[in-house]
Amino acid sequence: MLRGKRAVITGGGRGFGRALCVWLAREGVEVNFCARREDDIQKTCSIITAESGMAKGYICDLTQPESISQFSLQLLSSDKPIDILILNAAQWLSGRLDDQPDTEIINTVSSGLTGSILLTQALLPGLRRSDSADIVSIISSCGVANFTDSIAHPAFFASKHGLSGFTTKLSQQLSEENIRVTSLYPPDFELTGLETFVDSQAKMGERLLNGRSIWETICFVLAQPRSCHISNIYFQGPTREDLSAKSRNDTISPKK
Repeated sequence: MLRGKRAVITGGGRGFGRALCVWLAREGVEVNFCARREDDIQKTCSIITAESGMAKGYICDLTQPESISQFSLQLLSSDKPIDILILNAAQWLSGRLDDQPDTEIINTVSSGLTGSILLTQALLPGLRRSDSADIVSIISSCGVANFTDSIAHPAFFASKHGLSGFTTKLSQQLSEENIRVTSLYPPDFELTGLETFVDSQAKMGERLLNGRSIWETICFVLAQPRSCHISNIYFQGPTREDLSAKSRNDTISPKK
């Protein structure tokens, strides 16, 4: 279903972004991605090319408009349409409002919100060349209304709420052009490797959501016919703080 498509992924140099690049390449997708460090780009590309996949990485700092412009121009220099855009990159920030300097707050909002908006705007010509383009935005539960159960900084919450508003409006506008926009709201999750994940836990809430489940959800969304537009997907699961508190309580609870 995805073979032969071209995808662009932000933050593909490490972590979940790298995993997305590898998993897409395994489906026969031509992967273009950005990262801030050359060595991260080389690592992602080496994994994919070792499996005979297609990948090309580009240096891009989403906090810098000129870097976004250069990245988008490189992508659009190809006549091949952009079929999939995954907005994955975001700078994590934790703590209380006065715990972080101005520069970190600005970079958090710029990378997670402003950079995603500017890049999406710049890549619209490539997306419009596709007969079946999809934009997938990885937002997080910090973008869900009234959710506060996280150690994330208020600026990170603001960034995610802003991205949620952006993709909600974008979804309505681009549906008129046959471009689907889907927002995902995962809680804290873990990445346990690039292979199929088998959850041996018997009960819900006993471990973090696995990144592989998010990937399989994305695959499901992308595989749907154009008559099926899934605009928002919410996940339920514990936070790292939930599991830490449970572990502490289990440790101090008297044995029966």
